[in-house]
Amino acid sequence: MTDISRDQLIDNIRIAIAGINDETEVFRTAAEMIDGFSEGFNWTGFYLMKDGILEVGPYIGPQTPHTRIELSNGVCGAAAREKKSIIVPDVAADERFLACSLTTRSEIVVPLKFEDQIMGEIDIDSNQPSFFSPQDQEMLERIADLVVERIVAIRR
Repeated sequence: MTDISRDQLIDNIRIAIAGINDETEVFRTAAEMIDGFSEGFNWTGFYLMKDGILEVGPYIGPQTPHTRIELSNGVCGAAAREKKSIIVPDVAADERFLACSLTTRSEIVVPLKFEDQIMGEIDIDSNQPSFFSPQDQEMLERIADLVVERIVAIRR
């Protein structure tokens, strides 16, 4: 972990995205700041819902072969379909996992929800098993709410 707390990261993201009026830049800024929070995050990014399919948005990490994900596929599809966050402590033991990297050991996916709609999600992979905690989930859910709030404000 870095020298900042989860609450500080949330506040820093709130401040950083408040003045941004471009959706892509909001996602890019949030991805960069989230990724910088922990050296254990090896792929940090957003998938955005477009016509019922998750399409890769801004991210930090190695190139992914999964640029479009059907809601019937993967942990990302499951999180969007079920409209809830998912932590996978061991991706090798989860048949839903879509391998982006052979070194990935755990994953967390947090949906971006507006009212009852899924706008996209935050997806983070780690090369360490059982890396993500309930505290990480809570932090990312709060960040997801901030990002959704900013995107909705931009669209109005």
